[in-house]
Amino acid sequence: MEKVDVLICGAGPVGLLTAYCLGRYGVSTYVVEQHDRANQVMYGRAAMIAPRCLEMLEQLDLVDPLIQTGFVVRGQVHYNKDGERVEITRYATSNITDTFYDYLLHCRQKYTEEAIHERYRRVSGQSVYYGTKLLSYQISEEPDDYKVLSILETQDAKHVQIKSRYIIGADGARSTVREIAGIDFQGEKTNHHFIRIDGIIRMNMPEARSGVVGIESVSHGSVLWACLDHHRTRVGFAFPEKLWRQRGANLTQEDVVQEAKRAVQPFTLEFECVDWWTAYSVGQRLASSYRAHGRVLIAGDAAHTHSSAAAQGMNSGIHDAVNLSWKLAGLINGLFTQAVLDSYAVERRYIAAKINQLDSMVASLTAGQVPNQYRDDPTFDRSEALTDLYRHNQALYTGIGVSYPPDGCTIVDDPDRPKINVFPGERAPDVLVQRPGMRVPVRLYTLFRNVGKFTILLLCGNPTETAESLKAWSHYVGSPDSHTRYQADLFQHLSIVAMPNGIGSVTENLGIEDLGPAFYDVDGSAHSRYGVNHEDAAVFVLRPDGTLGCIGRLPDTNHISKYFARFLKAQKGPKAAVVSDDRISNQRGVGEVDMQASNGGIEAERS
Repeated sequence: MEKVDVLICGAGPVGLLTAYCLGRYGVSTYVVEQHDRANQVMYGRAAMIAPRCLEMLEQLDLVDPLIQTGFVVRGQVHYNKDGERVEITRYATSNITDTFYDYLLHCRQKYTEEAIHERYRRVSGQSVYYGTKLLSYQISEEPDDYKVLSILETQDAKHVQIKSRYIIGADGARSTVREIAGIDFQGEKTNHHFIRIDGIIRMNMPEARSGVVGIESVSHGSVLWACLDHHRTRVGFAFPEKLWRQRGANLTQEDVVQEAKRAVQPFTLEFECVDWWTAYSVGQRLASSYRAHGRVLIAGDAAHTHSSAAAQGMNSGIHDAVNLSWKLAGLINGLFTQAVLDSYAVERRYIAAKINQLDSMVASLTAGQVPNQYRDDPTFDRSEALTDLYRHNQALYTGIGVSYPPDGCTIVDDPDRPKINVFPGERAPDVLVQRPGMRVPVRLYTLFRNVGKFTILLLCGNPTETAESLKAWSHYVGSPDSHTRYQADLFQHLSIVAMPNGIGSVTENLGIEDLGPAFYDVDGSAHSRYGVNHEDAAVFVLRPDGTLGCIGRLPDTNHISKYFARFLKAQKGPKAAVVSDDRISNQRGVGEVDMQASNGGIEAERS
């Protein structure tokens, strides 16, 4: 009987990404996928990757193969029912701000899965067991920590037993893991049915390869036209309910092609080939819990489902995987309390509920329907309402504005926190700085990677004005209360100095050592974005997923030691070196984080 830290059911993007992240953090996994890879649908499915997900994938050394393959989308084109080009700011491609990934990437799920699977193999030495399905599992009361006993069935009908510490269900909307755990999947389906069809297309519409095009159809709602990788295009539209009642059960590819041609009128459309098509009913469902029986976790479509109208399914799942993996790894490696893993369900279910609430409205408007609350309003304009909905919620759709409420655990909002531009629970902004002596800007996000560590970001202000604050920080780092006394390689440090990048030593300019690798903020833009004045110094704790955990202004340092004392189980001892990860001072290219570098030192005592 094989023993493994985590059994993961489902090898879509969410399951693969969770396995890959856990492998980077030193946790062993066993990944099964019930579908035989040879017979699995290769194309279609999820295609849009949002800006925040691109940022997170970059931090995980995964983004490069995707941006080399995918179709970069900026802006949009929109046509009314008469085929006239109109100016409408509707989709999430418009006016993306506060990120250097100011675009959407259209890359079909096949290529996303291949990229993650390759990195998973490289970091773990394992592959996915395709054609293997979960039959059952049970949670043991034995003192052995491998409390989950699962029975799997392989392609050749053999039964395999696996003992694991935890089991993760990333096995889709019909999740076996969720069903066995007895987790309710609450929600409803509507009468709206949508079509998605991918292929190589000939079209007389202007700007057909501009990225995202919206077409207001007389009979098929708001038609989505999306350029994909490898010269492909996706056409999406609402299927008329009368036709669905007539043909829904016996719908053919030819039916779908003919409806696509009608949907894009007055333009003409021909398919040179069809890679994939699907017809589905729209519904929003949400699991009552993301964790059950202590050892069972769910993520992605197993935990929440949405329509594809706003392309949030895979993107929400990527957030799930990144959020879950560092918390679970820290718990398995003996670093965190159970409260950290509990926060996964609280944070991600909170966001999924918000998305579902918006998605219900988006799906109705996209289908050409007037929501019930507006049916008696003669001034209601469906197209205008859909535009406003996207515009007002763009930060959520792009992921840049995803934020979590304080939980008193890994997100702490101290009432004495300085009133600055960012808040605990938000994504840490990416800013431009300079290496000492190098007057070429580099992005903050390229100076460290997500290897399961907390980043201690010190904004030093101008050292001529903040010398006393910096001395207080140095004294704290050397004190018994310091987070550096924890006997776990769990921290990476970085300092940003608001002064010219001219001559001299950065350490000499700071006037003190032991602040971690330092970089220059020559124009003050980094300090400004974080809301720190040049005469002040502040410290920001970034969780491994890039979320701000706590914020404090120096010379007060108590908030840092109190923050980590809330959830760290690692023992304290002699002071560790501040510089614990050479990825900070030596920027590496994508693909250069190997298993030894990723896993080295993060494990304390396993529990």
